[in-house]
Amino acid sequence: MGGASMHGLLLALLGAERGVLVAERAANLCYDDRPREAGLYDGEIFVDGLRRTYVLFVPPTYDGHHPMPLIVNCPNTGVTALEELHQSGLVEGGRGEHYLVVTLNGVNKAFNVLENAQANPSGPDDVKFARTVYKYLATRMCLDASRVYATGISRGGRFASRLASEMSDIIAAVGIVSGIRYPTPNNATRPVPIIAFHGTADPINPFADGGPAYWKTGVEDAIKGWAKFNGCKKEAVLRVADSIVKELYYDCLDNADVALYKIEGGGHTWPGSTFYYHNQGRLRQLGKATMDISASDLAWDFWERHAAMRLDKNYWKHLGIKTETEIVLATVITEPAPLESAFVGATLTLTHRGRLGPWPWGPTAGGHGPPVASCALVMALALALVGFRRRRAAPRGAVGTVGLRASVGELL
Repeated sequence: MGGASMHGLLLALLGAERGVLVAERAANLCYDDRPREAGLYDGEIFVDGLRRTYVLFVPPTYDGHHPMPLIVNCPNTGVTALEELHQSGLVEGGRGEHYLVVTLNGVNKAFNVLENAQANPSGPDDVKFARTVYKYLATRMCLDASRVYATGISRGGRFASRLASEMSDIIAAVGIVSGIRYPTPNNATRPVPIIAFHGTADPINPFADGGPAYWKTGVEDAIKGWAKFNGCKKEAVLRVADSIVKELYYDCLDNADVALYKIEGGGHTWPGSTFYYHNQGRLRQLGKATMDISASDLAWDFWERHAAMRLDKNYWKHLGIKTETEIVLATVITEPAPLESAFVGATLTLTHRGRLGPWPWGPTAGGHGPPVASCALVMALALALVGFRRRRAAPRGAVGTVGLRASVGELL
């Protein structure tokens, strides 16, 4: 069978399988009324006496009755939740129609994660924060508990690595940009599918050993640590673009593959993000950005495939894919990488709905705070902006635009 024919057959098989999964999930409805208008919501919750905040993205396709996946998004040091949501591009360029995104704010814009993806015991309990937010949203939103994923860049990626270890009962899979770590100790109670992206010329978190005190071990050591933990037996190396190599560890326990996209000459940037691509001059200290692949698209494809694989131990066999070559090729297939020209001048309009409510005043408290009136801010987000202005508060009920400015911070 020719390469083109094989590619077309695999696409058809994968599409048919996903159609069956969608039909099965549609039968698992939320019968209580959980409506929520599309837009962005500011959230706050108290954990161990600390006021913690986050931003929730609700897509137009959310109806409150059909369970929807949730992405837990973790920002870089010095970056707010709202800034990270748009720097990553998770909900831009046609993305974000299929999932909810909750982006967490670290205390002082930094998550508590040190060497080996462990926490400072005297610092805030960010894992408890993430778990509490998930439990809170699970009672207010129609979530698919089998499809909760974590992602992040740099320090946020290191924290997402920690969530894979400490919240494997909730987090189905993770996708990490410029920050993959293998936690020591690793407290995951099951194999966790991992997809990571890292530039070989990353000036902040080096691809090889060395770097800051929190780093020390290289990217491939972390990937191999996860592959060993997941019981992966086989490895394949594929060149998927002129400057991008994929290292795949497969035939793993619970079908929990581990994949690394190595961006040759790439910097400390999110692949496929127009923010990083268009701001390379201003953010030259981060190194080169690429639009050859989209980390957001590839991670989403990886997560959804592995959610299906967890439910079906004979996933590939039921698709009619039998040989190792076919399996490896099928794992490469994803949505097309975004073209830079497709984003120039494009805009995304979202409505800022204000705060979520009512509010619990603690991780397990049953009391509620006072009702908060919903703001109506129309957010016009230019995807190809050279720079963002900082968000400014508007009077309650006012209508206007909100701008953002990237905050590079410590870039750790």
